[in-house]
Amino acid sequence: MADLVVAMDVRMAIAFACCSPEPLNVSAFCLEHGISRQTFYLYRRRFQAEGVQGVLPRSRRPGTSPGATSDSLREAVLAMHDRLRAEGWDAGARSVRDRLLAHGLEVVPSDRTIHRILAAAGRVKTSPRKRRRDSYHRFESTAPNGMWQLDGTQTRLSDGTVVHILRVLDDHSRMLLATLAAPAEDSAAAITVLSTAMQRHGRPAALLHDGAFAYSGRRSGRGHVTEVQWWLARLGIHQIVSSPYHPQTCGKKEREWQGLHRWLKAHPTPATLPELQRLLDAYDAVFNHERTHQGIGRVTPASRYTATQKAAPDPAISPPLPIATFHHDVIASSRGEVPLGTNHSLRLGPQWAHAHLSVLRHDLDVIIFDGQQIIHQLRIDPRRRRQPGTNPPGRPRKSLLSGPR
Repeated sequence: MADLVVAMDVRMAIAFACCSPEPLNVSAFCLEHGISRQTFYLYRRRFQAEGVQGVLPRSRRPGTSPGATSDSLREAVLAMHDRLRAEGWDAGARSVRDRLLAHGLEVVPSDRTIHRILAAAGRVKTSPRKRRRDSYHRFESTAPNGMWQLDGTQTRLSDGTVVHILRVLDDHSRMLLATLAAPAEDSAAAITVLSTAMQRHGRPAALLHDGAFAYSGRRSGRGHVTEVQWWLARLGIHQIVSSPYHPQTCGKKEREWQGLHRWLKAHPTPATLPELQRLLDAYDAVFNHERTHQGIGRVTPASRYTATQKAAPDPAISPPLPIATFHHDVIASSRGEVPLGTNHSLRLGPQWAHAHLSVLRHDLDVIIFDGQQIIHQLRIDPRRRRQPGTNPPGRPRKSLLSGPR
């Protein structure tokens, strides 16, 4: 208690008095400096034993700390942090603690203790003051399959080739429902990854995505309808397009891309699309079944996805029927290839090169006219960019090759 009440100048006066050869009246000295005789003799003994260090303030830390984190536990925390970083996962205090619990460690420190361990070891980078987590107003679907999010990103193969990754995420549980490595982010790839997700988990009530031209032609200003829109309309799935320049609407999906790119960076760069697909499947398995998600109460996405009943498209609401479109004066290419809509075409043959035709389309059904004569009919396969031709039509009249009528 003496360290708390005795001023530093009084302590130094006691030390000076102990060094003085003149006799000292202890009672008068204590009365002058406002201390007790016990305090005077305490500091005199310390000064005689330790010198000036004896009268300086001492640490109030207890001699023993039974609740202190053991060295072995600190090593376990740092080892798990290094492992998560090496594998490309989040390695903050919460992630480290959740992974230690998942590995069956009996005694696991709190989040704050783990943060202090990481900070003391220099594993935490200082960052500016951030906004409180509880100040954000989040939205999410109330049930699994209530709303899915679709988005795409780019990466590179080992030879520098740019490829695309398309992914479907459940808004309620954050579960990754399907991922596809594709050469391009087009309607065919979007339908493929959505079909895979539906085969595994059923149909969603709604699909949210950004304004990518492969998903929605609403922004083109020309009334363009994509294959994805036709396809979703037939299935009765409500399509939601986020506002331009507002990535927060699809924030769950945008945030998840950061983790994926860290994962890919921590592994050897794949040389082919199948190798990339295997990496993506491995990431999805860990993300869904092993890694706890802080945005859903620190449980795994798979456990939250299966915890409640799934939503589904409302059967009482009939899906909007696609509008029939008629394209007049469609010019075939030099190889006789006719565009049928977004990312789809039909090659009639070189005899139809530069021919001026008309295309009537309703949903996936297409009729091609030469003037008033029907020359070809087909139903589009959404998975194929170039539609296979059957029963090649006859040669066009010479007048068709001379220009528009």
